Amino acid sequence: MPLLPSFLEIAMKHMTKTLPNLGFGLGLRASHYPYIFEHLPPVDWFEIISENFMDTDGRPKRNLARIAEHYPIVMHGISLAIGNSQPLNREYLEKLKNLIDWIKPVWISDHLCWTGNAHQNSHDLLPVPYTEEALKHITARIRQVQDILERPIALENPSTYLEFKSSSMPEAEFMARMVEESGCNILLDVNNVYVTCYNHRLDPQLYIDILPLERVTQIHLSGHSNYGTHIIDTHDDHVVDEVWALYHYVLQKAERTPNTMVEWDGNIPDFPVLFAELNKAKALAAATHEVLQLPQLASPSHHELNSVPLEIEQERLQNSILLGDMYPIKPEEWIHSKQEFAPAEQLGVYINAYHARLYEVVEVDYPVLKQYLGDEAFDALITSFINTVRSDHFNIGRFAAKLPNFLASYSSSDKFAYELCVLETQLSQLADAAETVALTAEHLAGFTSETLMDSILYPRQALQLFAFDYDVNHYYCAIQEETHTPEVFEKKSYLAIFRHEDIMWRMDLEKHEYQLLQMLFSGKTIGAALELLQTESEHDKPENNEEADSEAFGEVYEWFGRWIRNGLLAYHAEKNQVIKETMAA
Repeated sequence: MPLLPSFLEIAMKHMTKTLPNLGFGLGLRASHYPYIFEHLPPVDWFEIISENFMDTDGRPKRNLARIAEHYPIVMHGISLAIGNSQPLNREYLEKLKNLIDWIKPVWISDHLCWTGNAHQNSHDLLPVPYTEEALKHITARIRQVQDILERPIALENPSTYLEFKSSSMPEAEFMARMVEESGCNILLDVNNVYVTCYNHRLDPQLYIDILPLERVTQIHLSGHSNYGTHIIDTHDDHVVDEVWALYHYVLQKAERTPNTMVEWDGNIPDFPVLFAELNKAKALAAATHEVLQLPQLASPSHHELNSVPLEIEQERLQNSILLGDMYPIKPEEWIHSKQEFAPAEQLGVYINAYHARLYEVVEVDYPVLKQYLGDEAFDALITSFINTVRSDHFNIGRFAAKLPNFLASYSSSDKFAYELCVLETQLSQLADAAETVALTAEHLAGFTSETLMDSILYPRQALQLFAFDYDVNHYYCAIQEETHTPEVFEKKSYLAIFRHEDIMWRMDLEKHEYQLLQMLFSGKTIGAALELLQTESEHDKPENNEEADSEAFGEVYEWFGRWIRNGLLAYHAEKNQVIKETMAA
């Protein structure tokens, strides 16, 4: 007797048919926030990259909340990795679910791809072999994800640059069966259809004809870079005529206009340029009666089926990308050859993209370290770093956090470079830490000297204290402000790096001020910390010097005022209430 469908399966089928038609939207990018806030342009909806808001707090989320007050939001992910041959990333799914619960998107989507196995991440949308084994595996994972998220997802057809010899069916057929067997929807990227068909010499019209267009929730349009033998999906230019023609054909074939948006992620233009691109899509949607010439890309080819398990295919591709020359690639054994686009060249697209992507992400966080080392030495450092250290987090921004430890062993004799690297690493990483409310003088109103001495102070969550052997903050400021290049010499320095009102701050500290903050943040009461500091600093002042005692007290008073004014300390409503209740009793 067949099992009855679950309530969730029935609900998902219903949701698939009733997802709203929002109209024409755009990908939300930070550079356009000022224009959107000022003009509230007539865009029907915005799509966010889920990972940009899953692992960060502060300004990004506050900006998104402002956008969501005026526009529907949909979520588009790049790290679900539905095709990975290993278990789902539960941490990722938990953070994704938290974002869904907070922003309440109209729908969510990701890609038919995988990103890396064995706790390694390529930060790329890697292709899967289109086999029965892969179909069964991916379909089961889609069901798991939809159960966890309690809603259907839409998966996007990828841009691919290689074709596995083990694939036993076309990509479009794989997607059609995947949708039918899992209950998910399709995000149809028309540019990706063109890119994939161009790279593999396929017929884009046939590709679209195979798809169940009634299951298309959303359409992507974007630009690309054409290198003659192949195209790379770069999202950095206008949509080309061939893609517009394919979009027009999709609308004719579907006999409706699915939710449509334009992506533009590189060389991002001013907002009006992007909005004009969206208006082109609207104009085509209003003229589906016209006939446009479709691109002719297919060429005769003979494919020999080479049955290989999914896990082996992924291991070969991942090792080729991460290990390079250390791995016996032999791509001609498992990748189909194309006219003027050999297996090694197809694989090279992924290898080059991996290194370029990580280099770009790391380089942007270390402008002062780059200036100190010089271009050649910096390039050698980052190249060695990428070749040696593996990224293991879905957020590519976390990769740079591994650089200080690597640099310590790479150039152990240059401690200044290491400390400068630590400084810039914290400035980038703390920008994403959770936001906490700053403690103000008003929060301490009514405290007596006794209750204050018995209180515990807490740091802002986005705060770190550092003791350096060099005055790295002085050097950093001089380079950033382009005043001069300071001489590097050993000099003890103490620093607080913290985020306040969405701005990263650096505050130089005195030695005893640094020590006092360390004691306070370790959980000691204010009174206990002051007593301990006094004991430890006895040798720094003349014996029985009452004037020195008075100066020390004045310093502490000044420190507390500075901490409050600059927002170093966190306000904990619950803990503060306990103190007040104790005082009242």
